[in-house]
Amino acid sequence: MQRNHLLGVAAALALAASTAAAGPAEIYPLSKVRRGQTGYGMTTFVGATPERFEFEVVNIQKNFVPGLDIILVQSKDPKLATSGFWRGMSGSPLYIDDKIACAFSYGFAFNKVVLGGCTPIEYMIKEGFETKRRTAPGVIAPATTAPGTMAQWQKVAPGGSIDALFARSESPTPWILSTPLPAPPGRPTDDGAMTAAVPLAMGGFSAPAFAQVEQLFADYPLAPMRTGGGGGAVDGPTAFVGGGSIAVQLIRGDMSAAATGTVSYVDGNRVLAFGHPMFQAGEVYAPVASSVVQTVIASAQFPYVIATPAKELGSLVQDRASMIMADTNLKSPMIPIDISVKSTDPGTKTVVTRDFHVEVIDDKFLTPAMAGSAVMNAVTLAAPDRDHVTALIKSSIKVAGAMELSFVDYLYANDGASSVAGGARALRALGALAFNPFGPAKAERIRLDIDLTFSADYGDIEEVSLHDPELQVGRNALYVTLATVAGTEVTECVPFDVPASLAGAIVGVEVSAGDAARLDAAPPVDLKSLLAAFGKLLAGDVWAVTVYLPDEGAAKGGVLVRDLPASAVDKLHPGSTSQRVLPFRPMARTLVKARRVVGGNGSIIARVATAPAKSKRDVCKETP
Repeated sequence: MQRNHLLGVAAALALAASTAAAGPAEIYPLSKVRRGQTGYGMTTFVGATPERFEFEVVNIQKNFVPGLDIILVQSKDPKLATSGFWRGMSGSPLYIDDKIACAFSYGFAFNKVVLGGCTPIEYMIKEGFETKRRTAPGVIAPATTAPGTMAQWQKVAPGGSIDALFARSESPTPWILSTPLPAPPGRPTDDGAMTAAVPLAMGGFSAPAFAQVEQLFADYPLAPMRTGGGGGAVDGPTAFVGGGSIAVQLIRGDMSAAATGTVSYVDGNRVLAFGHPMFQAGEVYAPVASSVVQTVIASAQFPYVIATPAKELGSLVQDRASMIMADTNLKSPMIPIDISVKSTDPGTKTVVTRDFHVEVIDDKFLTPAMAGSAVMNAVTLAAPDRDHVTALIKSSIKVAGAMELSFVDYLYANDGASSVAGGARALRALGALAFNPFGPAKAERIRLDIDLTFSADYGDIEEVSLHDPELQVGRNALYVTLATVAGTEVTECVPFDVPASLAGAIVGVEVSAGDAARLDAAPPVDLKSLLAAFGKLLAGDVWAVTVYLPDEGAAKGGVLVRDLPASAVDKLHPGSTSQRVLPFRPMARTLVKARRVVGGNGSIIARVATAPAKSKRDVCKETP
């Protein structure tokens, strides 16, 4: 078996060398294609060597996709008798009179005859070779070439609010599924009976994470398949050839996701494939690799190929209506993600740590979703138990040319760790950075350290109270009653400070977990102030007690102006829609380590005594 595999690889290398020497195939024009003409196609049934199959032209479907005709073909070749045309054949070149006419691209579900559609190679060459790139030849465009739109920013951060962006949610994945993606490609005009799709071969993914990716790409010609296998683990061709398998890598490493299709046409360093779009995202960059076909699954609904990415050979550069195009002179960087998951059983005190290292596509639209899927998958693999769990998550993003953003989240779920994975604020920040409307921000590296404990250390705030009728300048105690998962109530003493400037004032006191507290920062007006606001986000494993001052201030140009006179504040309240000057309520805040995950918030109004306390007290030792 091993000898046969090596012979197959050697044959593929010989074919690649001869193809390169011969130059690009001659074109058979669409204008000469007629019903009843016969020819042959090239595709890879197994291994790495393309094989020949016969076909016949049935008809030309005009304007199948707006502005794009396709050639309808059928095959009676015995090689396709069992499987028919399969997902993964997309891009297979079809030849008439030894000249390339088209690339197989569309198929039918539950097909009783081997019938499908083929994209004329003329469309593919014109769209691939004649479309001008934004960047110079031989250069990879940055993933974030321009800031996002305000509409995209508000989709990631509802209302444009950073507080809304990082708000806790009962569902772990809505922010991943709502992250803006490229507009789905237009569907064929025949009501979708004949469709395009390439298998998204996913290796090392659990069922919950796989289901998330399925939902994510439901509107695109990508069909997620749990096929196993990762990139770089097998020998494979060192050059692309017509009919050979090609993989576009979205995730690689300890888990993988690669869109697998077939090479249609090679002209020097330019490679056309698929015969239809992947996302129809225009100019886009991702690593492309040769691929080794393991087998074809002859499903009655949609047969598909199982293939393993092999050697990285270039970069995707175009993703358009008639094809994808790669450039073998380019190498597309990916974003490394390091994930460490530690789980502790409180009964046995057993501690298990699993580390995962992956790289995800560096793309404005796809990075947040792919990173979130990878992290959710890592947590599910490391701790699949469907039980009460608390999670302390420390996460960080290195932003190119700027600071490293760090976050601490403390979360609880009653149905297992997969439900808290999406709560890591570094993951949410990826989407915010990609689609912020102020300026380009590129993530260079992401790290998550996730500490899981299978226990119900959680309480919802039900009531807050004070020991004394008046607050004192200095240290005070707030008593917080929490409803626990067990159905009991516990009261915790949370110390906090009152500034001397508030003596004699009436103030509002609010308490919550740090990650639920109001952000003490002005609304951002540029990338610098956005990153600064991210740096002020509080840890989730602390109590945050906020004393709201009696005087209002304002946020102007990203700077807080506190204690404005009433006349100035009044002028800031008209019905203006300007985001440059906004009323802002100043605050004083105390942070105290929390014993459990805290949900909800509570508040109380009190007067501050005019005289300071006579002596320092250990306020939490007093009886409430």
